[in-house]
Amino acid sequence: MDSTLQHVRLVSDGTQVAVYQLKDVYGRSLAYPVNDRAETLQGLTGFKTLRRQDIAKIEDLGFNVVTIHGERIKPSMIN
Repeated sequence: MDSTLQHVRLVSDGTQVAVYQLKDVYGRSLAYPVNDRAETLQGLTGFKTLRRQDIAKIEDLGFNVVTIHGERIKPSMIN
């Protein structure tokens, strides 16, 4: 894990922030969990990456769903 991801994980673990890293994989934008909250939420969904339809549900639970840069993830950012 690079230093940026380590830093994001350190400052966000234990918070109500679910942090994801957006990666382009074979032309598709996928969101991979970075911190403990995002990993736990992905374990509940049964998927390794964040799905568009899960964002609103996760936010309804009181979590902020953001990129490693702090930008709110919108469904249109994932395909």
